[in-house]
Amino acid sequence: MRKRHSSLGWKLQQTSNRHSMAFRMVMLALPILVLVSVAFVLFYVRLESLLDQEKQAQYQRQAQEYAHLIKSQIELDGNTLALLANSLKHFSSEQTKNLLAGLDAPRLHVCFSEAQDASLFAVKDGTVIQSHSIVFSDGKQGCLQIITPVTTYHAFFDFPESEPRRLIWTDEQGNILWNYEKGIRSFAFSTLDDVLPLWQQKRQSGGLITSSASYMALAELGGGYGYLVLESEDGLLQKAYLTILQASLTLAVLVSLLLLTLLFYLLYRDHQYEQSLMKLAFRDELTGLPNKNLFIKEAHKLLDRARSPYAVIVMDIGKFKLINDHFGYSFGDSLLLYCAKVLPRYTTKDGICARFSGDKFLLLVSYREKEVLERRMDIILAELKRFTFPGSSPFQLDILVGVSLINGEQSSIEAAIDHSLFALSALKEHPDVSYLYYDDVLKQQLLEESELEKVFSLALSRGEFFILLQPKYSLATKHLVGAEALVRWNHPTKGLLPPSQFIPLLEKHNLLVALDMFVLEQVCKLFVRWKQEGKPLLPISVNQSRSHLFNAHYENTLVQLVDRYQIPHHLMEFELTESLFMHDVKHLSRVLASLRRQSFLVSLDDFGSGYSSLAMLKDVKIDVIKMDQGFLVGTDARDQGMRVVKHVIALAKDLGITTVAEGVETQQQVDMLASFGCDVVQGFFFSQPLSIAHYEELLIDDRPRCFS
Repeated sequence: MRKRHSSLGWKLQQTSNRHSMAFRMVMLALPILVLVSVAFVLFYVRLESLLDQEKQAQYQRQAQEYAHLIKSQIELDGNTLALLANSLKHFSSEQTKNLLAGLDAPRLHVCFSEAQDASLFAVKDGTVIQSHSIVFSDGKQGCLQIITPVTTYHAFFDFPESEPRRLIWTDEQGNILWNYEKGIRSFAFSTLDDVLPLWQQKRQSGGLITSSASYMALAELGGGYGYLVLESEDGLLQKAYLTILQASLTLAVLVSLLLLTLLFYLLYRDHQYEQSLMKLAFRDELTGLPNKNLFIKEAHKLLDRARSPYAVIVMDIGKFKLINDHFGYSFGDSLLLYCAKVLPRYTTKDGICARFSGDKFLLLVSYREKEVLERRMDIILAELKRFTFPGSSPFQLDILVGVSLINGEQSSIEAAIDHSLFALSALKEHPDVSYLYYDDVLKQQLLEESELEKVFSLALSRGEFFILLQPKYSLATKHLVGAEALVRWNHPTKGLLPPSQFIPLLEKHNLLVALDMFVLEQVCKLFVRWKQEGKPLLPISVNQSRSHLFNAHYENTLVQLVDRYQIPHHLMEFELTESLFMHDVKHLSRVLASLRRQSFLVSLDDFGSGYSSLAMLKDVKIDVIKMDQGFLVGTDARDQGMRVVKHVIALAKDLGITTVAEGVETQQQVDMLASFGCDVVQGFFFSQPLSIAHYEELLIDDRPRCFS
């Protein structure tokens, strides 16, 4: 009965939701229609403004072009006149008069009076007069003139009869030389003031004068030739405005109808697919098991009426990506279906099993004793591992399990899932067990890690981190040749912490980059002080973590920091561990090449700790290799490890790479390395990591050290 009431309530709620959604969509449509209408009005106004501006610019350009044609012709006549005058000055006045009479050129005239006062350009009696003074060969002075009727210049223009409506040419004082209306010369006006009263103002400011029916553009010819006025009708523009307005209103109506249709269609589709969406929201598509959403919903119900403790179990298929890559995704899906078939059989009747995500499954099971729960998990793991792989594949299924126990004090299913996932993640650090409980120890670890960033930043600001320097010696000269910077944490409650207790944790939470940069800056400050005090400056190596690889500005950051302290680049050596090269050899090679171009030293730390050391040497350019301490452990005259060390050193010499042996602790190791030609050594046999003050004593007292 309770279930039926719940189902009825759900349907009533869905009906109410649909009605509410329909109302909201209608209310949303109304302001959208208003907004669309306003948008189209604004669009029309803006378009009208743009068309008007474009038309004005077009008329202004056309007036300028017509003015340019008149001016060009005037200047052409003037240039022709000047060339002719230059030629005629070699003739006498009488010869010139006879020559012009014989040319039959009515536009050309020569006069012999007042030649010095003749204007170069003048308009008189409807003609344009251009003059040029001449001194003839017989000593007489004269003036050569080209006289052109002003109507001649109108023939240069070829435009439709409907536009422009009027074309006026005036002199500098505004007197009209000719006035054409639709190709017909008019004498209705004598000055430009009659036609365009504001022409003097427009002559100063430039631009158009717009009336209700036309545009009038004023263009200056320049050179004292006067002005050109172009008047054009805007009837075509008004027709364009009307057409655009009609099209805009029609489009607005169509868009509004389309929008309303779309809104009602969406409402219809929501009703049609409601049931299918509900199914997708609570079921895993591949396995048919409940998903996380349904798991949490049902778990709340079970926990509300719980009479015994519950456990939340998260099961993860180890190396599932490798299984997919090796056997194919179809086989991976069959493995998931097998797990989905097995797991529900081992959940109690008051429990639930779900697919969490990917290769993870969730179980909520009740239990009375922890031992019984563990036996059940052992049985589940045993049956899951019976899954067979194709052919004679030696692949073994690995299942990891994280468990969180829910008691009376803790009933939040979401928190229990998070705790199980945390236990599953922590299980990677416990390879000897198959399942791990979330307990107070893990809880404390979780709390410490959640506070790590705050504690770390505070520790840096308080100066709890400091560096030690481990000396490096040359086996050939027995002199000090540099040091390696090592970081330590003087914790206020835990005391002096070695790197192994905080470096992995900082790297896990992406905080190691800040610590690396802190160490580098401390080294830079040391170099600055030693330089001021006149102490010898020897290279110091600084470790760099793998997190730097994901920073696109890594090289620039290093260079900017070192250059800020004005430290010579050859004094800085950056150490990168061999394991870094397993991620992206090409990218790291580019980074190292960039650092070496900046004259920094680059060393490969822990060389030999992995299995790809020799392969990397052919792909990566480095300056130094530091042989891992494991190379030296147990080496003697009868051990093949000694031969390996010998050939590694010889190979490095052939490649021009400096060799450094770290972790040297015995005289036998020193003698062996010296005989093989190793360049540099460091380790407790020579010196443990020193404070800065003790290292400075070695810098000052630079005597050869006795190694035997």
